Amino acid sequence: MISNIREILNNSIRTVFYNVKFVILFWFTNSVFALVLSIPIYNLLLNSLKYSLLSDELSSGFNYFWYLQFRHLYKIPLDQIPWAIYTVAGIYTIIQTFYLGGLISIFNQFKKNHYVDFFYGGVKYFFRFFKVLLISLIFYIVAFFINDLFGDAINLIFSNTEFIKTEFFIRFLRYVLLLFFIGIITLISDYTKVSLALKDKTKVIKEIISTTVFIKNNFTLIFYVFLLIAIFSAIGSLMYNLIVIEIPRTPYYFLILSFIIQQMLIIFRLLIRMLFCSSEVIIYKDLAADIVTTEE
Repeated sequence: MISNIREILNNSIRTVFYNVKFVILFWFTNSVFALVLSIPIYNLLLNSLKYSLLSDELSSGFNYFWYLQFRHLYKIPLDQIPWAIYTVAGIYTIIQTFYLGGLISIFNQFKKNHYVDFFYGGVKYFFRFFKVLLISLIFYIVAFFINDLFGDAINLIFSNTEFIKTEFFIRFLRYVLLLFFIGIITLISDYTKVSLALKDKTKVIKEIISTTVFIKNNFTLIFYVFLLIAIFSAIGSLMYNLIVIEIPRTPYYFLILSFIIQQMLIIFRLLIRMLFCSSEVIIYKDLAADIVTTEE
C-alpha cells in the first residue's frame, strides 16, 4: 500500500511539472476574477480616503469609527457586493469546470499536452462535467441542510443542561461529519468526471453509480492519496500564514513583498489542484484498467 501511494504521488508530481505551463493560464484567470471583485471596493475606498488624513493611519491599524462611517455612507453599494461575489463565483466555477476537462484530457494522453489539446478537452467534456457539477451542488446543499438540522437538534437537547464537554464533543463531531460528507461528495464528483472522460461516456447518472462502487472498492488507497495531498496544501497555507505574520505593515514597500508571497501561495494552490487531478487520473487508469488474458 505504502509503495503504491509513493509511486502514485511521484508519478502525479512528475505529470504536474511536465504540464506546469498551464499554471500561467490558471493564474491569469484567477487574477482577472480577483480584479473584477476588487475594483468596486477599491473605488469606494478611493472615494472615502483620497482626500482624508485617515489614509495614513489606516495603513498601520484599523479605525472602527471610520469603518462605521464608511458602512453608513456606502450602504447601498456595499449591499450589492455580495450578489456580485455570488455571480462571479458562479462564473468562475463554470470556467474551472471547463478547465478540468482540459486537464483530465492532457493528463490522460501524456504527449498531447498543447494548449489546443487542452481547450479541445475542455470543450468536449464540458457539458458532461457541468451536469455532474449541478448534481454535486444538490448533494452539497443536502449535506449542509442536514448539518443545520443536526445543529438545531443539539441546541434543543442541550438548551437547559450543563453538559458542556458532551455538547462540545457532539458539536465537534458534527463538523467532522460535515467535512467527511463534503470530502466524499468531492471524491465522487471528481472521479465521475475522470471516468466520463477516460471511458468517453455520456450517461452521467450511470457513471456516478459506477464511480461510487469504484471508490467503495478502493476507498483506502483513494482516501490516503487524497488526504496526503490535502495535508500538503494545509502545510503550504500554514507556512504562508506564519511568514505573513512576521512581515511588517509599514513602510509601504513591504506590501509588495506580501503581495508576492500571496501570489506564490495562489500558484502553490493551483499546483495542488493539478496534483489532485493528476493523481485521480493515474489511480483510475490503474485500478479500472481492463485485465487482458493471454493463451499459449
